[in-house]
Amino acid sequence: MGINFTSRKTITPLVLSGLTLLGANAQQKAEKATAEAPNLIYIISDQLRLSALSCMGNKVISTPNMDRLASEGVIFTRAYSQCPVSVPSRSSMLTGNSLCNTGVLSNSYAYESTNGGNVPLLTGKEPIFTTDTYDEVLAKNGYDCEYYGKWHSPERKAYVYSNRPVGCAGITSVAVLGIGLSAIYTAWWKAELNVTSAPNFKTGALTITSSSTGAPKPTTDLYYMPDPKDGRYSNPTGTADTNQTFGDLLIDSAHTEPSMECEEVLATIEKNKNIKFSVHCSFGPPHPPFVVAKPYYGSLNPTEMPIPAAFFVNTTSSSYYNLNELNSPYANVTKNQFTWVQNVATIQNFEARYYEMVKEIDSKIGDILKKLDDLGLTNKTMIVFCADHGEMLGSHGMQSKNTFFDESARVPLIIRYPAKIDAGKRINAPVSLIDVRPTIEDYMGMPAYPCDGKTLRPFIENTHDKSQEYYAVSEWTSTSVPGFMVRNDRYKLMIGQTTAATSVDGFYDLKTDSLEQNNILKSASFSQVDRDNSESAKVLLVKWLKKVRSPYYFPVKARAIGKKFSTYSLYKNDVAKINGATITSMSGLPTGVSYRVLANDTLEITVTTAASTGVVNINATVGGVAKTLSFEILPAIDFSTSINTVPVIEHSFLICQNGKNISVSLFSNESTNSTLQLYTTQGILTKEIQMQNNQATFSTENLAKGVYIIRSNNNTNVHSEKLIIK
Repeated sequence: MGINFTSRKTITPLVLSGLTLLGANAQQKAEKATAEAPNLIYIISDQLRLSALSCMGNKVISTPNMDRLASEGVIFTRAYSQCPVSVPSRSSMLTGNSLCNTGVLSNSYAYESTNGGNVPLLTGKEPIFTTDTYDEVLAKNGYDCEYYGKWHSPERKAYVYSNRPVGCAGITSVAVLGIGLSAIYTAWWKAELNVTSAPNFKTGALTITSSSTGAPKPTTDLYYMPDPKDGRYSNPTGTADTNQTFGDLLIDSAHTEPSMECEEVLATIEKNKNIKFSVHCSFGPPHPPFVVAKPYYGSLNPTEMPIPAAFFVNTTSSSYYNLNELNSPYANVTKNQFTWVQNVATIQNFEARYYEMVKEIDSKIGDILKKLDDLGLTNKTMIVFCADHGEMLGSHGMQSKNTFFDESARVPLIIRYPAKIDAGKRINAPVSLIDVRPTIEDYMGMPAYPCDGKTLRPFIENTHDKSQEYYAVSEWTSTSVPGFMVRNDRYKLMIGQTTAATSVDGFYDLKTDSLEQNNILKSASFSQVDRDNSESAKVLLVKWLKKVRSPYYFPVKARAIGKKFSTYSLYKNDVAKINGATITSMSGLPTGVSYRVLANDTLEITVTTAASTGVVNINATVGGVAKTLSFEILPAIDFSTSINTVPVIEHSFLICQNGKNISVSLFSNESTNSTLQLYTTQGILTKEIQMQNNQATFSTENLAKGVYIIRSNNNTNVHSEKLIIK
């Protein structure tokens, strides 16, 4: 079916398997919604850090429209992304669930078939596919739901939206959603400008994503004039890196991608002004590439940009060198991946382009607010404004996201609904973006859909339990950096996701160290008070892991914080399970401690109330070698939660090498008839074998050395481990 991009807002309805999915039935459906229920506009600005807002203290730029939302609604000053990278964060926002209950663990989980040459990690059996998103619930209750801008979640969850095409990031692999966002935008500016290739070529111009000297012929990429600090400024034919792409986008500001998305949202509001609607607007900026059109480009002088707080240069002679930074959980990342950003002139150039992009998004938000005002819909519409994650912007000598530092994980969250929410509220309790979904349903007057988040309405209306300790959790899927973060009112703990994880743990006092430069776990003055506070934070996290039924409940509980005094933590009147420890026997156990080795290479340790607290050294046989292991027995903790839990599904691999063959045995209390798959870390499937009795053998003869992901999949449960072939 052809698409008229000159008037994309009047696209002909698409029929999928006989079911009309577009807005043609919107009037009929809207009769189900109550008259009191508000419309919804959900706005995301990709990679926007909280400190970019002038209402949060930014002195570089003014963000009057973001500030207006905050002044007319409620701003949560300590809101955290569930996972500081796009696809997992957005999937959690859509469902209100943690990563283990979406099954979406990385950006490779966005696509359902080959995309860009990579095999996706989605199996179709992830929990997100059996969970309704908030828009799927709204659609069932009579709302017309539309989505504009960057869709970056499993594609099938976009079926609910009545507009086509939906702007999937990258190359859309589900045909019914239409072409991806890049192609949508290209077709739009060609139609709007009546051109067949990129306009405004200038000598020295480059194209945004391709390795090109800027010959005046690209049909998909726009031109930009690179800044002197652009990664290809001195080497125009080099490989493009969007993280190092800075410059003047050679198109007028009325025809940028955010302008297209804003126009679509305004048209949707106009079209649906007499019915109930939900429209999601996902702006790309200030995500890289850091190119912006005039008049935004050049409105900030890089030489006038302040050096970011906690800026770090890993050179001892630099005035921005701070030895404490090398104690952070991300020190290796800082030292090895981001040396290019550890330059004063580069970071100032970076800041200028980043904040100019923020100014453009603020302007578009202003257009949306004006449209609501003009149509008399302001009091009838709930607006949610947030980011999927932040941007390091040179802090700690880093760029991009992917960390638990506040610059990356802490995000703007503003909710405006004048009919029900008093203006000018500022809430400092730690909250999560997974709390937004139940909050929407609460204010819509709909039953709470089961999810891991909680409604924020009690905070907004000051009816929350003041005696309770509130906290937020963020997640990451890695063993080389922390896998979990928990932040309460004062402290932040970053901790590895298993006992064996090689990541460095971090603990920060945000009252005295708001820039997170002093990892208390590495401090020579580490005290008993610090020990107690870090353990209290861990207990909050462990309780949360149990509540959401995370498979990391036992591994995190058994991990000794920072491994300062012991390797493992045990609690009185509790059972610990240490997976993959290859511990076959132990001796010299103190009174009140017993163990058994389970069939799936899991060590189960039971500690009764008769045990004494403190560090104990126990003789053990580990992998056939005699070793001394240290355990710390801690006081009993009530890990019960208010939500009924179900047994944790336990999986583990036993991997043995015999010459050029590798034998794999899967031990599981759930899986049978599994398929064994071997992926590269880029998501490319290299082997697939049907397991017999949960066992399989394959040859490594034709495999390159490196790291692989080995997975079992029985169409019900998926388990994966890293495999290194040397």
